[in-house]
Amino acid sequence: MEIVFLLIPLALLFLAGAIAALFWALRKDQFDDLDNAAWRVVFEDREQRKQARTQVPKEQHHADSTDSTDSTQDSPLSPRDDH
Repeated sequence: MEIVFLLIPLALLFLAGAIAALFWALRKDQFDDLDNAAWRVVFEDREQRKQARTQVPKEQHHADSTDSTDSTQDSPLSPRDDH
């Protein structure tokens, strides 16, 4: 029962801290624009992928022109006979 005398004031202090954090966030405009920040990530990712598709590195052109059987022998996913 004595623990209640400790937990109730501790809970009230925690509540006061949470309310103070809420008012600080409201005062600093943390909740000003919630939608645009989330969508900005998606649109920037799309733009980066479009730029990456248009700019193909020269090494990739060279790798595409090599024989495909040579590239599968070095692949870690290719089956091995030396088990």
